[in-house]
Amino acid sequence: MLRSFLRAIALIVILHGTTTKATTFDITFIGTPPDAQANAAVEHAADIWAGILVSDVPIKVRVAWFPLGAGTLGITFPNGRKDFISAPVAATWYATALANSITGSELNPGENDIDVFLNNDEINIDWYTGLDGNPGGGQHDLVSVALHELGHGLGFVGLAKKIGTEGSFGLLEMADFFPLMTSFPWPELDTMPGIFDRFLQASTQEMLVDVPNPSAPLGSFFTSNQLRWNGPEGLLASGGATVRIYSPSTFALGSSCVHLNESTYPNSNPNELMTPFSSPGDANHWPGPIC
Repeated sequence: MLRSFLRAIALIVILHGTTTKATTFDITFIGTPPDAQANAAVEHAADIWAGILVSDVPIKVRVAWFPLGAGTLGITFPNGRKDFISAPVAATWYATALANSITGSELNPGENDIDVFLNNDEINIDWYTGLDGNPGGGQHDLVSVALHELGHGLGFVGLAKKIGTEGSFGLLEMADFFPLMTSFPWPELDTMPGIFDRFLQASTQEMLVDVPNPSAPLGSFFTSNQLRWNGPEGLLASGGATVRIYSPSTFALGSSCVHLNESTYPNSNPNELMTPFSSPGDANHWPGPIC
């Protein structure tokens, strides 16, 4: 029933191949970018999403240039709402950009929908800020990375966490990501899953939201390397097969359970954008059919 209802409300319209913009992004930049063209590359990524999504409510994004360390290109936090009027599923968190689209009204006035942190470490990160998708061999394509990060902010994100052997949904805290801080109040997640999490499935076909939360069995599934995602549009885009999710044997907060599996969708695969790693010299300016 959940699948058929989500299909019926038809929240997202794909407009691949057209420059029509059915959504507006309002972007605020904080901090110093690595070069004068960097912010334009981020805006170009937002324009790509604006030609894919349909929402009557502008999507408010704060992009902060921040020293994230040598191994991180970007980190994104979506604002969230649950149990709003017209929410398809109760006791479930939705990214506010998605929730606003569902209701056709702004549920979070005065707050950003998405906080994106991009690494401005010029010593360790060589950004390619052109718009043509042609980075050098040692460069990271900023349009691709920004497109990926905005994808998380729009709803390609879950609330999984693991401490020791115990896995949980809805126990993430802002302190888990110190020293980063969101521009909006961090919500009390109350052990509730995100809508993305409700479609996570074990290899046994057991839905992860049906597993005790928090629990060691849930933690085992998080690191099983066998997680799948079975949302109806994802299944359609993958030819009826469940979508493999990144769930390595060592849990990595911010990477595990919230990306497509790297080895299943490698570089040059049309679905590579939402995998956890971005290789220097690689570029992809389209989210891919599954995403």
